[in-house]
Amino acid sequence: MAIDPNVVKAANEKSRRLKALLHAPEIVIMPGAFNVLSALLYQYLGFEAIQGSSAGFANAMGYSDLGISRDTTVGATRLCVDAVRIPVNADGEDGYGGPDDVSESVRAFVAVGAAGMNMEDSDRANPGKLLDISFQLEKIGAFMDERKKLGSEFLLNARCDAFIDKSVDRQDALKEAVRRGQAWAEAGADSVFYFRVAEPGFIKTLVKEVPAPVSILAGPSVPSARELEEWGVARVSYGSMFLHVAVGAVKRAALEVKDNKTHELMSEGIGAEMRDILAGRVS
Repeated sequence: MAIDPNVVKAANEKSRRLKALLHAPEIVIMPGAFNVLSALLYQYLGFEAIQGSSAGFANAMGYSDLGISRDTTVGATRLCVDAVRIPVNADGEDGYGGPDDVSESVRAFVAVGAAGMNMEDSDRANPGKLLDISFQLEKIGAFMDERKKLGSEFLLNARCDAFIDKSVDRQDALKEAVRRGQAWAEAGADSVFYFRVAEPGFIKTLVKEVPAPVSILAGPSVPSARELEEWGVARVSYGSMFLHVAVGAVKRAALEVKDNKTHELMSEGIGAEMRDILAGRVS
């Protein structure tokens, strides 16, 4: 099915905006959207771009990570894209399969107006292990070919999972992370995304050795966005962690009502701002 050229044109404008943010002197901070309200809140608070979180979408729907299909993730991404003016980067998981599946994923996310997507190099059939570099390069090639066919500027945030396997020596993981990052950049990735790396020296090495903007997944053990910016990291995202924080707040309020039969935490809600947040909807 053909994609409306006007949809591609509108998506390209957001892709260009996101690319400009990746190459700006300041780090681009991309909180993880887990539903439309979260995306609207981030826009309301002044964030310049949003990362869609497939795990966040799944968890918010009551499923574990990977518990929803590509179509469901694309649908959730569409709802966020349609609601906000700022670029939304999609979570494309591993492209949902091999090269042909990657092509279909690119078409699906471009069709809903996403600015780009993540694509990881983990081997889904062997959790914690990596796909061969040659096969991942085939998938990146399929991404680039489909993007060209569509006349799209859809961004690839190529994820490298070299640090996931805890049985691998961390120094060896760093060497593999550099090797893969260089390969992804040479193949055309717009940025290279590293998962589960927190060591300052490692992050500085990645920024120095990989010839593309480097993105880091943040978390409690990861240096602050301010520090990452000082070291030259271009982008930081948070996966489903904002959802975890939100559910933690709901848990505290619910336990107060259940255990204490009081509701003092309800005063921390943002009901008074909700109308303003919702007023930011594009459609």
